[in-house]
Amino acid sequence: MKFTEIEIEIIYLKAVVELIDSVINQEVISIYKGKDGAQALFRTMTHQTYFNIILVDFLSKSDRKITGDSKSYLSALSYISNNPKFNLNNSVISLKKSVDDFKKWLEEYIKVDVWFPSLELQDVLNLKRVEFIKICGNISKHNFTRLSRVSKILQNILKRNNINTSERDVLSLLEDFYDRFHNDIFNYHGSFLVEQLNNIRWAIHKYLEPTFHNLINYIDDDLIRYEYRIPKEIRNDFSKNCFIDLLNYIRRTPYVEKFNTYKSLKISY
Repeated sequence: MKFTEIEIEIIYLKAVVELIDSVINQEVISIYKGKDGAQALFRTMTHQTYFNIILVDFLSKSDRKITGDSKSYLSALSYISNNPKFNLNNSVISLKKSVDDFKKWLEEYIKVDVWFPSLELQDVLNLKRVEFIKICGNISKHNFTRLSRVSKILQNILKRNNINTSERDVLSLLEDFYDRFHNDIFNYHGSFLVEQLNNIRWAIHKYLEPTFHNLINYIDDDLIRYEYRIPKEIRNDFSKNCFIDLLNYIRRTPYVEKFNTYKSLKISY
């Protein structure tokens, strides 16, 4: 399928909103606010695992046959924020900031003390946050018999840290790695990860809100019955339906109010 640039933007934005809304909601998280900040807690460990899986999808590439190209949703948002098709009165500003902030945070290197009992290995790993997030998300999603690619990625990270291991040894390390990086470090970052995804969700809302108000037409002054004026550049029926869905998402506010994570939950790792 071939889409215009405005159609591709619509498809990506709809996909992102649906991904974020699936995890940033009261069924998955609880928000506890205090005087100096707030904390988002996953309701159960299962919800934390689910969040990690969806986050990996968010950071993974889309299907070229559906979107017209193949890039991660975060990369797509970065492109959109620099080449917006619905920017009215600089409504895209908060989207660009929230996306740039998240990308920078993900690409930062962290040093983590590790103890992997399966191989009696104690060391310090230097790796990007996005690397351990993707590894843990894939371990969450797949049985170990489907993790050969993940094992290779982990093996390369270890090699980069001057730790030489065989593929068989790395398979033994997966559970230890998951325990340290998902159950411990990902859990520590959970609140700030929720905050950053929620900021992106609100930024999309602010970006498209002026367009929503310009294009909605209430029928007979009835605030219940309405229709949208569809821009002529949106030609494909699939794209039109995506655009209508997207504007309907903007018709309501995001599920979770904006919040700032406690400083103590952002200073480590």
